[in-house]
Amino acid sequence: MKNTFLITLIVIGIVSLGVSTAQADEKNTLVSISADYWMPSIDANIKSSELALIGTDINIIDDLGFDDSESIPAFKASIDLPLFPEILVSYFAIDSEATKQISKNIDFMGVTYSALDTVKSSYDITHYEALLGFPIINADIAKIELLVGAKYFEVESSITSSLGVTKTETVDGPVPVVGAMLELNLPSKFRFSGVARGLQVEIDNVDAKLYDIDASINYDFNRFFRASAGYRYFLLDAEDTSTNDSVDIKFAGPYVGVTGSF
Repeated sequence: MKNTFLITLIVIGIVSLGVSTAQADEKNTLVSISADYWMPSIDANIKSSELALIGTDINIIDDLGFDDSESIPAFKASIDLPLFPEILVSYFAIDSEATKQISKNIDFMGVTYSALDTVKSSYDITHYEALLGFPIINADIAKIELLVGAKYFEVESSITSSLGVTKTETVDGPVPVVGAMLELNLPSKFRFSGVARGLQVEIDNVDAKLYDIDASINYDFNRFFRASAGYRYFLLDAEDTSTNDSVDIKFAGPYVGVTGSF
């Protein structure tokens, strides 16, 4: 994953610098591709029940021994064609494993993992996003867009006892989101970018909220290549009271990245 990220950085830099030389007189940027290196702190609770056995509310750091921080490559792209809404897509994936002697009984998917047992745990989260941006203001100094789209998640978590008893839960599906994007051109080739999108709903027995907020300061080396430093906050919190299942995931931390525009 880290090798892929470094290769992407190199390709974006070489191609965008080459395009800047060949197309210095072009006025419109149609395609942008970004590669970010995100360094969030992590906090997550999961609960999975089955039949009559209500699941334990498990904190993956305190109860299962996962690291409370990670480094995540994240990728974004946009296509901005005249007379059409801007198209924005993004992707990140994170997976981790942990081994710990648990200090209390843990009930997960109908199985009780006994206190003092040494369990192996893992999680794998993949996130996709596609948005349409509808311009409200598009001026030299500022750009504001209304965002409408969806995120798609694939989440897998598992626990294995010392006796080899494994339970794995997989959840996947789309989540609609709305939001806004702001860009401000600042002096000396700097610009500010902010994106906020999310949704909070209550449907039948399900209460869910999703927030993804991103703010950065960018430096434009030229119109085709820029570097960024920012902060991203991501929250997914959902509970189904009919099944006694819940998930609460929070990633929050700084990132650095580069963008090539063509």
